[in-house]
Amino acid sequence: MGMLLALLLAQDAKPADKIGKDKPPAAAAKALAEARKRKSAAIKESNQIGAQAAAAAQFDGVMRGDFAAVKGAMELYARGAVVLVNTGGRFDPPEELKGQEALQALTFRHPALYLADVGKVVASATFGGDEVVDGKDCRVVDLIADAPLIKQYLKDLGDRVEKAMAGQGGGPGLFGAGGVFRLANAFDEKGTVATFRLCVGKDDLLPYKFEFVMRPKIKPGSLPPEIKLPPLDQKTEILFSKWDQEVPFDIAGFIKAKWGVK
Repeated sequence: MGMLLALLLAQDAKPADKIGKDKPPAAAAKALAEARKRKSAAIKESNQIGAQAAAAAQFDGVMRGDFAAVKGAMELYARGAVVLVNTGGRFDPPEELKGQEALQALTFRHPALYLADVGKVVASATFGGDEVVDGKDCRVVDLIADAPLIKQYLKDLGDRVEKAMAGQGGGPGLFGAGGVFRLANAFDEKGTVATFRLCVGKDDLLPYKFEFVMRPKIKPGSLPPEIKLPPLDQKTEILFSKWDQEVPFDIAGFIKAKWGVK
C-alpha cells in the first residue's frame, strides 16, 4: 500500500504534458502564442553559411519584444529587422561593413522574426519526436518554409554574400546593385529547400530551441564558369532560456537614447 501511494505521489509530481493530444499545427501555434505573451528571454544564436569558419558567428544576449541585444562575434542591437553594429566609435548598419565582418553581422537576425515566419507555415507542422534542451523535456515540431519565405531568404542570402565578396576575388562590378550579376537571380527557388525545427517545452508550451536550415540551389548556366561559389548552405540555431527572468546586459547609452530602451 505504501509503495502504491509513493508511485501515485510521484506521478502527481511529474509536470503535466500540456501538448497532450494536440496535433502538430496546434502545438506550434500554442508555442508561438506563449512566446508572444512573454516580455523577455535570454538568447543564444549561432549562424553559419557554408562550411567556412569565416562565415560562422555566435551571439549571446537578451530579447525583449521587438528589441534584442547580443555580444559575441561583435556587439549588435536589433529593433525588428533593423540591426546596428557597435564598431567602436559608431553604430553602423551591417550593410556598411565589408568582407568577413559584414558577413558575420549580416547573419544575425532577430529571433522574433524567425518565430513570426514559423507562424506563417504552422499548417506544415509535423512531430519529430522528443528532445531535452538544457534539462527541459520538449516535443520537436518540424515545419517547411513556403515559396514566399524561400524567395525572401534567398534574396537576403544573396545580398549577404555579395556584400562579403565586395573587393575580394570577383570585386566590385561583378555583384551587387551596380554589378553585372545578382546572386538572387541565380538561385533556383523551386529547387531550394528550407526547414524549421522548434523544440517546445511540454510543461509550459514555450519554445526552447529553434533551428533553421536552407540548402540553396543554383540554376545551371545562371553564372559564368569563371565564378566559383562556395557551398552556401545556411544554418541558424537559437536557444531560448530564462523566459520573463532578469537577463543582465550592459546596453550602450546610444542605443538607450535612440530606441528608448531601459
